[in-house]
Amino acid sequence: MTALAGDEPAPVELEISYLVDGAHWDSAYDLRLADSALTMTWFGLISQNTGEDWPECELRLSTARPAIAVHVPELDPWYLAKYEPPVMRPQMMAARGGPMTASLPAPQAMAYGATSDAMAGAPEITSEIATVEQGATATTYTPRRPIAVPADGTSHRATVATLDLPVRLDHVTVPLRGSEAFLRATATNSSEHAILPGHAALFHEAEYVGSTELPPWAPGEEVELALGIDDRVRVERELVRRSVGKAAIGGTERREVSYKITVGNYGPALANLTVQDQAPVSRDPAITVRDVTCRPRETDRTELGVLTWKIELQPGAKTEIVVGFRVDVGKGVQLVGWRE
Repeated sequence: MTALAGDEPAPVELEISYLVDGAHWDSAYDLRLADSALTMTWFGLISQNTGEDWPECELRLSTARPAIAVHVPELDPWYLAKYEPPVMRPQMMAARGGPMTASLPAPQAMAYGATSDAMAGAPEITSEIATVEQGATATTYTPRRPIAVPADGTSHRATVATLDLPVRLDHVTVPLRGSEAFLRATATNSSEHAILPGHAALFHEAEYVGSTELPPWAPGEEVELALGIDDRVRVERELVRRSVGKAAIGGTERREVSYKITVGNYGPALANLTVQDQAPVSRDPAITVRDVTCRPRETDRTELGVLTWKIELQPGAKTEIVVGFRVDVGKGVQLVGWRE
């Protein structure tokens, strides 16, 4: 440092900033349902292995994604061509000794198991909402308190935001797949935040009921969240009619079945229930699905045979749904895909 003539040397403070690899943050969430209100707590899980421990310092968490925002994707031509079967040369046939197997290298395999253990031991930080700076394409969050992050790859948690979200609750059941009724929340992102994808823990009041993965969630967008099984809504599906015979003319085989679905609400409140079942769909002109009947009449039916009912059940009430159909199979045709 050179001083001007006649002046005494003065100290100079330099602030140096630099960019390093090996540091990142992920999103995790707590979704807590109390009565009909849904509260989301958004956490930032910060980790780094830059080789330099970070003492307690002010962190800024940005949603910018510079690694994938450099180039705008372009479309290549979409070519269609006739399939040409590959020619099997003798040396290729000799090389085909057995099934191919692949194993994960040991360091990489260890990395897959290390994340959950490291997160389980991460210290819990007092929840204080971060300050927000909205940019043109990204948002920056600054946690309220300084955070120390050692260079050991472990995750350290900071609260990004706490959101009270409007929610609409109902139940969904697919008796063909199981007798469970799932509590579903259709929530709207009423905040200014663009929610990032991440793992979410689900709570009913203070009770942990499971976990799910949140998709990217834009402001104003609706997302359906499965909030676990509600044992107060009971569902049963049973086969009540089955017959197999042949037509008098033509030798066509006829199969007829009927199912009864019984749904009961044993909870203290009205249950809005979506019930889904299925009728088969033919993929061959020699196989015909006829006389698909539903009592009561289904609310919706798709071309792929999915049947949907929207039902309201008062506390203590039960209802029944009957589904029946007939399948005609041409003479000499072997039926594939039939189930009862």
